[in-house]
Amino acid sequence: MKAPKTACQHALALAIWWAICGAAIELTPAHAGTDRSPASAPHVTHILWLQGSSARLNPIVAYLKEQLPAVRHEALEVNAVRSWKMVQRGEPACRPSTVHTRAREAEAYFADTLLAPPPELVLRRDKLHLLPRDAEGAADLRALLAQKRLRGAFARGRSFGDAVDALLVAEQQSKNPMLADYATAAWGDRMRDMLARDRTDYLIDAPGALLQLQKLGLAAEDYIALPIHGATEPLVLGIACPRNAWGRAAIRAIDQALGTPAGAARLREIGKDWLSAEARERYAPQIEQFFQRRSKPLDPE
Repeated sequence: MKAPKTACQHALALAIWWAICGAAIELTPAHAGTDRSPASAPHVTHILWLQGSSARLNPIVAYLKEQLPAVRHEALEVNAVRSWKMVQRGEPACRPSTVHTRAREAEAYFADTLLAPPPELVLRRDKLHLLPRDAEGAADLRALLAQKRLRGAFARGRSFGDAVDALLVAEQQSKNPMLADYATAAWGDRMRDMLARDRTDYLIDAPGALLQLQKLGLAAEDYIALPIHGATEPLVLGIACPRNAWGRAAIRAIDQALGTPAGAARLREIGKDWLSAEARERYAPQIEQFFQRRSKPLDPE
């Protein structure tokens, strides 16, 4: 029997998971590799898996290696921004854990795999009185960005779901001087220093980020993590392959391998490592519905 995980262990697991996900926020249109009407399906013999770290094979990829033994599976360590550009260019490579958004469906085929908790806003407590909030106490990110009173930061190359991504993209395009994006390398250390030295007022990050920052030396009582208005539902994670003939063939093979009762059970077990007991209880209906659907091929389009 596994020992119960502490809050810090859950936070660490979730931070690692988001780093593996590396879901890029991309401002450019679909690249030439995009193929909305793929013709013949090529035979897929090799998949290059784009991971934030090649030191540990993504557990879903490890399962697919067992289920697709005729395919050669190779991991490549690459950052989030570059990996998404490779998918956009139509290269024969897939991202094992990518936030599935409507915007990305124009550039990639998806095989959904897991649900993840929504992002949070981590704020310096001495700035709380300046934060616009809704009736439930969630941060009103749209109003916050419009006010241009507080300095915000987020990791370049991550996605936080359709609602938050749309706000961030719009603010970047309008060159909001109060919002900055930073490379994901050494993200935790960089953000700890920026918060501690009062160089930023808030972060948009994965759940558990506050616990991770505390482990890096921040005082718990000086910061607060809040949900974001309009972004409180779980995120759908999936495998993303290029939206071309090769990508469609690859994603169909992947989806067939995952779309069984055994595949759904394995994904459910993997997902438990990244969700706290509180999150599993809060999102229990959505989780159950998701894995019921996942127990069959989803025939992604």
